[in-house]
Amino acid sequence: MGTEIDLMRLYPKPNNRMAERPEITPEDQEISRRFDSEYFDGDRRHGYGGFSYHPRFWTETVDLFTTHYNLKQNARILDVGCAKGFMLKDFALRLPYAHLAGVDISPYAIKHAEPEVARYLQVASAEQLPFEDDTFDFVVSINTIHNLEQEGCLRAFAEVERVCRGHAFIMVDGWKNEEERTLLQRWVLTARTMLSAGDWVALMNESGYTGDYAFWNPLC
Repeated sequence: MGTEIDLMRLYPKPNNRMAERPEITPEDQEISRRFDSEYFDGDRRHGYGGFSYHPRFWTETVDLFTTHYNLKQNARILDVGCAKGFMLKDFALRLPYAHLAGVDISPYAIKHAEPEVARYLQVASAEQLPFEDDTFDFVVSINTIHNLEQEGCLRAFAEVERVCRGHAFIMVDGWKNEEERTLLQRWVLTARTMLSAGDWVALMNESGYTGDYAFWNPLC
């Protein structure tokens, strides 16, 4: 098993996460889980409330990924849950000779991808990655795998392990105390699997995943 490490610490954070989204309902969650225009570019209660590229979001985090894992100029990089390809766009700027790939379950996101990286992206599920074994030097998945049912999470962890020949980093929603659990349950729109940090680690171990990981919650 890899290491729990906060490689998302440079990603911008609002001062009060809970204040930026209204109280959600099961109907809101149902709409959000379609991952269509409402989720990305619709009302804030259903997702992002407008999802567009800005360098302040991923630039520093991509730099941190690159230096922490010593990624080479020609590294093969996969983003599982790439959405519109914002992170991969910054990887393309940071490592212009890298071989990039991204998958997302949302046809809407892929259709509206950043033009610079659109050709590298495709619609696919984390449960069945369309790549050969040992293809990538770095596989990253941020707040995506928890959107699957628990058996799907197991398959997704195993798939990341299968296609990775180098380093992997996964972040999922998880809690370490009751306060974090309560806030996370109030916040979540799309996650179908909600577990404590310890239970996530047990699931990763069961799947055979050996990469690094971190847990997101509204108190991060």
